[in-house]
Order: sequence, then structure tokens, then C-alpha cells
Amino acid sequence: MLYRVLLFLILFGLFQPITGQKNKFKVYFNTVQFYAPEVGNYVELFFQFDAKNSKFLQTGQGLQATVYMNLEIKDSTGKVHFKDEYLLNSPLFADSVVEDFYEIRRVPLPAGIFQINMVINDQNSKLPDLRGSDLFEVEDFSRKPMLSEVEAIEFAKVDSIESSFMKNGYFILPKIHNYYGNTSLNLPIYYEVYNLNASESYQLEQFLFNTETQEEVQGYRYQSPLSAADPVVPILRNIDISGLPSGAYALNTTLKKENDSLLHAVTYLFERGNFAVDDTIDERNIVLNPAFQKSLSDDSLYFFLESILPIAKSAENKNILRLLKSSDFGALRKYFQAFWNQTSPGDAYNAWIKYKAQVWYVEKLFRTNFQAGHATDRGRVYLQYGAPSNVNAREGSPSEYPYEVWFYNKIGKFSNRRFVFYNPDLANNAYRLLHSDLIGEVKNPGWSQILSKRNTINGTVDDPNLFNDRHWGQNSNDLFRQY
Repeated sequence: MLYRVLLFLILFGLFQPITGQKNKFKVYFNTVQFYAPEVGNYVELFFQFDAKNSKFLQTGQGLQATVYMNLEIKDSTGKVHFKDEYLLNSPLFADSVVEDFYEIRRVPLPAGIFQINMVINDQNSKLPDLRGSDLFEVEDFSRKPMLSEVEAIEFAKVDSIESSFMKNGYFILPKIHNYYGNTSLNLPIYYEVYNLNASESYQLEQFLFNTETQEEVQGYRYQSPLSAADPVVPILRNIDISGLPSGAYALNTTLKKENDSLLHAVTYLFERGNFAVDDTIDERNIVLNPAFQKSLSDDSLYFFLESILPIAKSAENKNILRLLKSSDFGALRKYFQAFWNQTSPGDAYNAWIKYKAQVWYVEKLFRTNFQAGHATDRGRVYLQYGAPSNVNAREGSPSEYPYEVWFYNKIGKFSNRRFVFYNPDLANNAYRLLHSDLIGEVKNPGWSQILSKRNTINGTVDDPNLFNDRHWGQNSNDLFRQY
């Protein structure tokens, strides 16, 4: 399943750039899948409109913004499953203090991979349309015990007022962003459990996983027995993250039978920025090691400071990016040595020299004419997770863009993980990460179809890659699955 948070201004700027405007219309978008017995599988389309960059006009009753919405959802054959075009009015505001406003649409869809195309416009301004599209996947939740996707929420309350924000007795305002800053003390979530058998017992289990260290975060494991009461069992939880340090995390939720056999698992990815409690590096009292500093010339200092971004924590990344804008070589050198003192206590110099050799290695293999090796996707993955156990490279596939499939026997607690890189530009050694099955990395359900985009007949809803194997010489799916 995919979790998407898209900022139209940035992503859709690829389609129609907005520059030179004092106010830039901003819309945030997300999809989450659920199931209802009377409807079937459905997807929630949730939009948040930034009030600061929307134009409100005075009406007889107050200030109001108006947005043009054009939504279309197609399957991989081009069949249109949903299309709507309408004007959306914001709530009325009595004075100049306006707030963000929201739109939610629930669209029934069969299982498969879909593309949503969107055109959105602020009707009260002269700004150009925001245009874009996105792929998302719909699973079949109707046939066996399963979990919905986890939906992060701003708040929820028990209510009975009829509204598009009502769901199973709760008024729920979803949270678009998956970033939780210093002021976020809790992580409220909502999800649903389906198709439980009344004669069996079940167990819900949640744990928090640090995607940077590939380790479970202690103190966040949650277990609860579950029995069938209704076809849909809503779950509302509020997780205390006040003491959670900055980082990238995965909240894993599993549904098990009483005998501990796994039935279904879902993951919610989020980022935490809690710099008040971070164990960040203090470089102020560092005594510079002559041998350590000799390994860094002034000319290479910025290069090597940037090269540790793939292995640094989120809070450290923030400091590194700040220092990269500085011209204080002394501060840069102190921080660099302090980083390695903390990363490898007692063996900082040797750890740095070994890493330096790896940086030069990825520079030689992966650099392009516009990116250093460590700044490329392949370089970042190599430095972060180590050398792959095996690489299958195809530079001359007749049906696909040049690509590489990297296999890892072990990454942290995970076994048999894969990364697919491809080069759609056909030049500059500019391979990009297209898909991975490792938690926290890019997950793209249509990766095989994208890889074969130059020579692909569309598949079906049930199998979007149905016709990919008809192309002579195409074997990326076999290479990906053989491990």
C-alpha cells in the first residue's frame, strides 16, 4: 500500500511552474484506503487548502474562498472509474483571520493500480492551474481478515452529525503531513479491522521501527486482544511521542490469530523533528586530532562533510546542512571530528578512513556530471546499507530503460531486500531509485510498467504488468523475484 503526501506547488510545478507570484496557491493531497460492506473497497481523497496562500473575497455573510476541482481516476487500461468537476467553497469566516479548509471524497474502486489526474485552481486569483497525477494501489479488503491503511489524524471525536468527515461514529479530521515537530506530543491514528470470524480470537500488535538504524524503538510496543463484534471494527489510538527523538520511523501494525500466525500487516511512515530531546553532537569542546585533520584538506572539507549525510541521523543532517552554508572552517572541522567520535567511540579515526575509502569508491562508480557519487541514489544506498550482496545490471535491455536490481541478504533485522534503479535519461550515469521492498524506502507498485514505459501495452486492473513479458529481452521481473 502507498502513503502519499503531495505538495502541489512543488510536485506539480514540473507540469506548470509558478514563479514570480507573491502568493503561491498551495494544496496538500493524500489517499487512504478503507472498506465498507455496503460499498466495497473505497479510497478517501483528502485535500487541504493553505489559507495563507488562498484568496478570500468578501460576501454578504463573510470571507470565502472558491476553488475549482477537476478529478479523474483511471485504471491501467485507460478506463475512467471516477470523474468529477465542480466548485468548492470554503467555510465562511467572519473576519480577516482565516484558516485552512478541507475537502474529502470517497471513491469506490476495485482492486488494482490507478492513476489520479487533478486540475485545481483558485477561482479568486489569476494564478495558473495546478496540474498533476499520482499512482496509488487498491487492495481487496473484502475476502479475509485484514487491516485498513493507517490514517494519521489531527483530531477525532464521537459524533452523530452527518458529514463527509464522519466515519463509524467518529468525526475525523485527517492529518495530511507525516511530519511531527517539536510541538507534536502525540501521534493520533485511526484504522479499521475487517472480516473477523466470531468463533476465533485475534491479536492486534503495533511496534515502532527506526528506518534509519533499522531497529525497533523500545517502549512503543502495543498488544491488544480482538474479537469480532461487527464486520468493521474501528480502532482509534493516541500514541505519546513526546520523548521520541528526531528521525524517520515506521509504525507497524499487525493482525494475528491467537496462535500467533500473521494475517495482515500495514505500515505508516512518518518523520519526527524533536530537537529539544535529541542527543545531538556538541562540537564546541572538541580537541582537534592532528592525524584526523591531516586527512581533510580545506578544498575537500565541504565534500566530505556532505558525504556523511547518508549515514547521519535526522538531527545531525539538520546541523550538517547548516554548516555547509558556513565559511567557518574551524567549526566544520570540529563538527566533522565530533561526528566520528560519536559514531565510532574510541576508533573515530579508523572508522573515518574506512568510510572515506567507500566515499571515493562510490564517487568513481556513480558520479554524474551534475552529482557527486554520494549524492546519487545508488551512492546513498551503498553508503547507508553497505555493498549489495548481488547486483543484476542491464544496460542494453531492448524493452526497458537501463536498470540495476540490487539484492541484500541482510539489512538490519530484514532479510532478502531489493532495490531497483533505472536511468530514464539514457545518459550521465543518472540512475534513480524506482522501487524497493525495504521499509522507509520508495515503494512503487507500478515499477515494472514504468521501467518498460517506452514499449509497454497497458495491462488490466487486476494485473497492471500483464503484457510486460511480451517484449523480447525483458526480464526485470524475473531478476527481482529470483531472490
